[in-house]
Amino acid sequence: MRLLISVLAVMVIGTLSQAFAADANTAAPAPETKVAPAKPVAPAEIVIETNEPVVDPNAVVLAIGDTKVTEGQLAKILAPRMKQMAGRVPANMMGQYKQQMRKQAMEQTIIETMLNEKEKAANITVSQAELDEQINKQIAQQNLTLDDFKSLLKGYGVDFSEYQENMKKRAMFEKLMESQFVGKIKEPNDAEVKAYYEQNAQQFTTPESIHAKHILIRPADGNDPNKAKLEAKAKAQELLAKVKAGAEFETVAKENSACPSAKEGGDLGVQPKGTFVPEFEKAADALKPGEMSDVVETQFGYHIIKLVERLDANTTSLENAKGKIAAELGDKQKEQIVMDYIQNLKSEAKVNFTNEADKFDLNPPKPPVAAPPVRKAEPKAEVKADANAPKEIKADANAPKTTSEAVKTPAEEKAEKKAAKAKKKADKKK
Repeated sequence: MRLLISVLAVMVIGTLSQAFAADANTAAPAPETKVAPAKPVAPAEIVIETNEPVVDPNAVVLAIGDTKVTEGQLAKILAPRMKQMAGRVPANMMGQYKQQMRKQAMEQTIIETMLNEKEKAANITVSQAELDEQINKQIAQQNLTLDDFKSLLKGYGVDFSEYQENMKKRAMFEKLMESQFVGKIKEPNDAEVKAYYEQNAQQFTTPESIHAKHILIRPADGNDPNKAKLEAKAKAQELLAKVKAGAEFETVAKENSACPSAKEGGDLGVQPKGTFVPEFEKAADALKPGEMSDVVETQFGYHIIKLVERLDANTTSLENAKGKIAAELGDKQKEQIVMDYIQNLKSEAKVNFTNEADKFDLNPPKPPVAAPPVRKAEPKAEVKADANAPKEIKADANAPKTTSEAVKTPAEEKAEKKAAKAKKKADKKK
């Protein structure tokens, strides 16, 4: 439950550590993999050149009731976001992007000011011990020291004290929302649970999977790729002989593998069939648990694969899924309560903008939903289904992707989709 509220807090409160969070997510491994996350690296100092006139940091941008917000306060929120996007947004679009970010920063400030008033009225506080616990947990999750963490924040133009202040806002918001949930969360009935189960069947199905480990030897970069490939293959064969002679697979992987999974002894975790490139998949399919392959060549280099276990496809029954479904439906109710609460805050806010150009509607009307076009039904000839026809097998969209050096590349997946589309088009012409 606290995880959901934390996620919603990030949605509502655009913390100054937002840029850090983005990099931390990128560094983390895909679900189900056991590859250790790399330490996030602070960006190099970036200077954003601009021809915009110098603004007075004390100039008032807007007022929320009696609370005044200055250009300097707004700039503090904008700085890390602009730094994060420098180099990612085309130069000719940076002005438009900055205007959009400025509007978001103003909206964030309005919401935070209103939340602050509500928290004071409800006597909500966060102790230093509670704050330290949350911050230490986040630092530990990123596998960083406190000094590393401070340096990372500094790279984004965020002082550690600012980060602490924003974490405190987040913790206060979580407590405020907890008080809003009391007596409002309805326990789902059996019909609602069953409907959710049927509508989200994929969520309760585990595809056929394999648990494998591997050692990857990549050809070295150089002017002679053929020579590099021969040397890499010879190295892989030498390591294979070493393991067959009794050396521990995991130790050899840690010391020699070029895959990020080397830190975990080459362990790729449990992955659905179809996750790996064809050559790797075919070799793994031929193994029994505990067996090891010969040297296998893929586009990534040369692999030695060890199969740990093979898992059959499995579907969680409705009875066993009830607890998870009830929690999911409860979280959806909480999410709606939070969104409604924030919307009401924005409706209550009495905001005065200094500049006409900064004005925007805090409660824009929702666009009308267009009715679907009515088409005249055409008579169709009755078509009887062939009971012996093969059924279409759909890919699991939620299947986890591994960060290992044995996965299909985006280019390969794109090529497969293109080929499937062309085949479908050709079939229609027949």
